[in-house]
Amino acid sequence: MSDDLSILSWGVVSPGGTGVDSLSNPTDWPKTLVPENAHPDRAHPVAYVAPETLPDRWRLRPRFRRGSPISHFMVEAASQALEAQPGIDRSRLGMIYATSVGCSLYSVRFYRQFQKEGRRFASPLLFPETVTNSPLSHLASELNTGGPVYSQIGDKSCWSNALRTASCWLKNGDADSVLVIGAEEFEPHELDAFRAMRWLDRPYTRPFAEGAGALLLARGAHPNTPKLTQIADGFCFHSLSAGVETAQRCLGKFPPEIPVCDSATGWIETVAQKTRVPDSAFGPLPNLAHEAYCASCSWDTIRAAAYLSTHPSEALVVPYWGLSLQVGAALLSGAAF
Repeated sequence: MSDDLSILSWGVVSPGGTGVDSLSNPTDWPKTLVPENAHPDRAHPVAYVAPETLPDRWRLRPRFRRGSPISHFMVEAASQALEAQPGIDRSRLGMIYATSVGCSLYSVRFYRQFQKEGRRFASPLLFPETVTNSPLSHLASELNTGGPVYSQIGDKSCWSNALRTASCWLKNGDADSVLVIGAEEFEPHELDAFRAMRWLDRPYTRPFAEGAGALLLARGAHPNTPKLTQIADGFCFHSLSAGVETAQRCLGKFPPEIPVCDSATGWIETVAQKTRVPDSAFGPLPNLAHEAYCASCSWDTIRAAAYLSTHPSEALVVPYWGLSLQVGAALLSGAAF
């Protein structure tokens, strides 16, 4: 990127509550032991978003009465970001939604009905919520936005692709501002998929989590706001050994003196540890130590932006360690950097 993007504001929904402060003590997030469906004797800790922590304003809205939990997470995070910038022209506001799993809870419910009761009895009310871009459709309607909307599905590193897409829209004049939202909801059937991929066989599996984070971006400099200065995406690899070299190439796109945030979780921690980033180079933000996929990436980015808003002469590199053999990263800098 040749031009900085300003990070105007952000919003957070996490198992700790709402707002960026809810990310300060992830070890205190309440957890539920969830058994695998195929192996009930194996259980894994999951940090859910408690419904009572979300404002009541969305529960009675017509679109959200039948919306999946991820829709509620997204609309609350997006609203926090927009309410912090009330002058935004929503007719020129674009929105990008990055997710790895999407609205899985209603998908499981729909196909369970289909399987147990027959296709004639599968609820047509549930089916629209199985479509991955349905949460973003709800947001565009509820928030009355007029800019482009786009859903990106992939591993955690697709968050960096979402940031890249936002950059392109802003540079091309497709939108004056863009909300980039990373969100996930947790459904126990995911554990069976992760077991099949051998992600649960590792001793360093982190607790799973759900929630959303939203960044409001605009082109050009805005007073006293942190900046999105550089994006590195599209770094793919096919083996653990190749992953180390790929990660080094990705992080090599940034000045070596800038601290790198510790954001790796799961099996790819091995790759992160072997990139030979010296311990002294790690940034000031501790690892969240929970796996919420694209929501985790949004939280890491928001934490970095919040830190830089009070440390304007500093900068941080935030890596996005995908669990399906891709890595990306972004350089965020303070207003005075």
